[in-house]
Amino acid sequence: MAKKVEKIELALPFKAEYVSVARLTASGIAARMGFDIESVEDIKVALSEVCNKLVSAGSKSSDRYVIDFIIHSSKIEILINFEDRRLAGLFGTNGDELGISIIEALMDTFKVSTDDSNTLSMSKEIKGKI
Repeated sequence: MAKKVEKIELALPFKAEYVSVARLTASGIAARMGFDIESVEDIKVALSEVCNKLVSAGSKSSDRYVIDFIIHSSKIEILINFEDRRLAGLFGTNGDELGISIIEALMDTFKVSTDDSNTLSMSKEIKGKI
């Protein structure tokens, strides 16, 4: 029997003081799932990079962004949703290449969707777990 996928949703304002809430939430979820300390730190750093970019840019059309933590048996998916389409450009080919490189190095997958959803997704597998 396959383990049920769980979802935790976190809505945060575009304020720097709430980035730590995202980091603590990610840390708690990843540790509970069985990620090692190094992987937990990787997830926190990658998520911080995304959140700090969103907060720095701000939004003219929305007062918050939403982070969904999708928990699978051996993987965490993190989806960051934002209403302001221009924010996707922060992570595109004309965005901050160093920040994008950091996220890609720390996570197993990283993708920006600029369709109707305006979603950034990243995931990390638990090493050695099936």
